[in-house]
Amino acid sequence: MKIVRAMKQIARLKGEVQQLKHRIESCLSTVVENEEFNENMPNLTDELDKKITKIVNLKAGVMHANVKHNMFEKILNLGELKSYIEYLKELQPKSGFVVEPYEKEKIEYKSQFTIAEKNEKIKECQRLINDLTDDLDEFNAKTDILELDVAVWLTS
Repeated sequence: MKIVRAMKQIARLKGEVQQLKHRIESCLSTVVENEEFNENMPNLTDELDKKITKIVNLKAGVMHANVKHNMFEKILNLGELKSYIEYLKELQPKSGFVVEPYEKEKIEYKSQFTIAEKNEKIKECQRLINDLTDDLDEFNAKTDILELDVAVWLTS
């Protein structure tokens, strides 16, 4: 199975896990007069355990392939670049005369980092993110994983 397919399956399974959790929550209790519950919680819990185990096994296979092919550095770099862009977007350099709230007069500011420099740095980081994403997308589309059997969830 290719990584891209495993990732789609993981996303699908996560949705199914959320639905099962909701079903379990809604069948936990019933009024005493009811002789039966809406659904059988042990059966739902077994199904939930199997889906979570499948997610863990697929994620382990993806992680193993990423480590084996030295892609983990790119993944980490991608995350750090995205965090750095968020940080840069929060920076608000001031320059020139600015009227501050609760001040009577304009205050003149100078900045060590201009808005133009900030925007250029964001653009540079975004280019690197795009390059890394392209590399990872290509890798994910062509790389097979071994579905590992590493999870021992609640079923044992």
